[in-house]
Amino acid sequence: MPAVREMPIRRCRPSEDVVPFSECRNNLSMYITRVRETHRPVLITQNGRAASYLVDAKSLDELLDRIELSRDIEISRREFAEGKGIPQERVDRESLEFLNKLFATRAERMI
Repeated sequence: MPAVREMPIRRCRPSEDVVPFSECRNNLSMYITRVRETHRPVLITQNGRAASYLVDAKSLDELLDRIELSRDIEISRREFAEGKGIPQERVDRESLEFLNKLFATRAERMI
C-alpha cells in the first residue's frame, strides 16, 4: 500500500486558487500542472459563484480511499455492537484451515 499523505487534498488558498471559468479554460494546462504539483484544488467560479473544483487525480483517489475505509470501519463497529462480530479464535482457526488446504492443493500439483 502506498504511503498516504496527512491530508489527501490540501485546502485551496482563496487568494491564489479561485479562478473564473473563462480564466481556467484559457489556461487549463497551467492550472492542471499547478494542481498536480501543489495538491491544492482550484475553485472554478461561474457568474461569480463557486461552480466546480479542479483536483489532481492522485489526491482524489486517496480521498475516496479514505472515505471508503471510514465507511467500512463504521459498518464493522456497528455490526460488532450488534453482536455480529466473529471471535478472533474462529478467524484464526478458519484462516489456518484455509491456508493448510491451499498449500496442500499446491503441493499436490507439484507432484
